[in-house]
Amino acid sequence: MAVKLNALRFENPSAPALIILHGLLGASRNWSTIGRALQSRFDVHALDLRNHGSSPHTETMRWPELTGDVRGYMQDAGLTEVCLMGHSLGGKIAMKLACDSPKLIRKLVVVDIATKAYPPFYDKEFRAMKRVPPGALDSRKEAEQMLKPLVPDWGMRQFLLTNLQRAEFGFKWQVNLEVLHASLQIIRQNSLQASDRFSGPTLLLAGGQSDFVADGDIADMRQVFSKFQAITLPQAGHNVHVEDRKGFLAALNGWL
Repeated sequence: MAVKLNALRFENPSAPALIILHGLLGASRNWSTIGRALQSRFDVHALDLRNHGSSPHTETMRWPELTGDVRGYMQDAGLTEVCLMGHSLGGKIAMKLACDSPKLIRKLVVVDIATKAYPPFYDKEFRAMKRVPPGALDSRKEAEQMLKPLVPDWGMRQFLLTNLQRAEFGFKWQVNLEVLHASLQIIRQNSLQASDRFSGPTLLLAGGQSDFVADGDIADMRQVFSKFQAITLPQAGHNVHVEDRKGFLAALNGWL
């Protein structure tokens, strides 16, 4: 069953609609700078996926549900055709939605993810987050210290801490930790079936320092997306839109 997704809006009603889907453990707020930068050209809808941000928590994370949530949002918002951009997990959802409902998607942008199965990324990060007892901490600094043994990378810890929210008593995780962790075996898989195809314009924006997209993956994606272009930003890692924001926007605006 579809759930009503929360949206961070950068409104420009006279412009074409652009929907942005974040990655695992992200949220719409991670795309606020990009949303504002694109507002002059697009009516921007940055969505929180189910079990993330301010969207509802559910017990499952299956592909038909994830794509159904986006279709439901479009219907509620009166959007009949959109440009769709997804990063990482959001990119998997975007690719699946484009293949399943091509008439809804004017252009597709996939950010640093490919049409293949992946190892269960973020397993140790989830285990670290579960060590932080909800409501028992008085500061983010305490939470960071609890994360540090399993998440030594400072940048990753700061990313995880964006999900820590002040509650009535102490802090709590905003994401649905248990369900997301249990769903890793599903969402690490390729979201597409062998027969899936999308004939609309498709752009892959990959990070040159990321290990999420290999050369062979690009060749495989050309078989799925007939109007396909790939751009690699050499200095960026997996979070291309953060690590090379200027290059990301230049490439995206040029293609769009």
